[in-house]
Amino acid sequence: MARGPSVLALFAVLAAGAPALPAQGPPSGQPPALTVTQGPRGGTWKRTFNPFLNDADTRFPAAAGVYEPLLIHNRATGANTPWLATGFQWLADNSRLRFAIRRGVVWSDGTPFSARDVVFTFELMKRVPALDLNGVWSFLGGVAAPDPQTVEFAFRRPYTPGLILIGHQAIVPEHRWKAVAQPATFDDPEPVGTGPFTEVVRFEPTVYELGRNPRYWQPGKPAASRLRIPLYRSNDEIVRALNANELDWASLFLSGIEQAWVAKAPAHHQYWYPDFGPTVLLVLNTRSPPFDDRNVRKAISMALDRPRVMREALDGYAPPADETGLAESQKRWKDAALAAGAGWTKRDVAKANRLLDAAGLARGPDGVRLRGGQPLRYDLHVVQGWSDWAAAARIMRENLAEVGVAASVKALAYGDWVEALRRGRFDLGMWFGTRGPTPYQFYRGQLDGALVRPVGEEASDNYHRFASAEAEALLRRFEVSSDPEELLGLNRQLQKLYVDEAPSLPLFASPLWGVFNLSRFTGFPNRFNPYAAAAPGGQPDALPVLLEAKPRQ
Repeated sequence: MARGPSVLALFAVLAAGAPALPAQGPPSGQPPALTVTQGPRGGTWKRTFNPFLNDADTRFPAAAGVYEPLLIHNRATGANTPWLATGFQWLADNSRLRFAIRRGVVWSDGTPFSARDVVFTFELMKRVPALDLNGVWSFLGGVAAPDPQTVEFAFRRPYTPGLILIGHQAIVPEHRWKAVAQPATFDDPEPVGTGPFTEVVRFEPTVYELGRNPRYWQPGKPAASRLRIPLYRSNDEIVRALNANELDWASLFLSGIEQAWVAKAPAHHQYWYPDFGPTVLLVLNTRSPPFDDRNVRKAISMALDRPRVMREALDGYAPPADETGLAESQKRWKDAALAAGAGWTKRDVAKANRLLDAAGLARGPDGVRLRGGQPLRYDLHVVQGWSDWAAAARIMRENLAEVGVAASVKALAYGDWVEALRRGRFDLGMWFGTRGPTPYQFYRGQLDGALVRPVGEEASDNYHRFASAEAEALLRRFEVSSDPEELLGLNRQLQKLYVDEAPSLPLFASPLWGVFNLSRFTGFPNRFNPYAAAAPGGQPDALPVLLEAKPRQ
């Protein structure tokens, strides 16, 4: 599974395989370390805490635990929590954004934190574009600190979605990073941060530990004295560690979790699988006929047995997607009529066949449809090792055969598949939409022609290369507005376009796979107390868990 740079890395680690890690208890007389895994990984740990790198290339929790952001957007509640900033304000018709910087924060080496560090961080990203993973300088015009407690961002044009991209950026200390000659390749082995865990007390190829920041700005936090990150190479290893009470918090897909985990120790074994991840899609290269025809795309979608995919590949943890592409947790944004419609996300093999017939794609002697005499035979790409996706793809292969489309499931190494996606060198494949605080991020990635690149040239989103001039106009209006009612209206129009055009085919909204063992630590989030993310990862809303998880008394 996976998503957006940091969101992609979270899912990229959910399904490898290898031998078990020996149990390693705490030193004699010390309380246990809070032990966490983002999921299986290959190789060995490299001592890298550079927060500008992709989540797979730097050690957790570099970007949200060692270093910290200005604010945290909580995917569960939709609220923005002030962090290194105490507040923000839009100015000059949303063309300027002002942050009030928190007083009393110091870096872990004792140097005072100030607005200058924020300005330095963003200017460093401008000077070294490889650090700007979210492309903030595509809309930023400048950044300045009029005083030690204020930072102002000037935009090239009003762009209200930039709030979260700026607010989530991990801030680094000017006094340390100004001397770094190659920041894009800097390992940062001895980090100096404002976060709760900054002291590298142990680093080995298969486990590392971070000690509590002695100067952390939130009194009495974090509750844990150490953070321990073992290397697990398979889900089986993770399950063994959870059952042995050696692991406290994990990102883990576990089939039949109520019986396989909770029932064994209901007081201590918990999980939370909320649908706060991005929507998983079947993407079709719309620059490759016949997938440039929306009726063909809708026919492909109607062939798919989404309920079966959910039962057999996802263990029923997520409901099938509807035509809007939005999750149930985004219900307030959904157009109820569109979401409830019996449209192209409902299985209807007879109608799918009629649409394909009408498109001139007649069946050949072997039952496979033809276009210009060539059979519709395609590789359906998935990521190697993602067992739930592989299972889903096998079901979809059977479904497509019923309508005369021959698909072969092809598993690619993660990097190879991402490269193929970005360059448009694919026909069919599974991937993610972009999830953000509003549906803007999803619909921009699916409909915005401004993101389209020629096949062979790397795209940053909209890998299926679909363009809608009408959607572009709506998206540009969305970007300049901060009026809630106007945004709801623009969103309804974007939804309608998405439903009409079917540029991509939503399958399900990804759960965040949070599994907790409360034998040693308590205070983890759940659906009754959704104060933070369910799963550890690169997203900032996992950071509050590191503060609130506390040793059991």
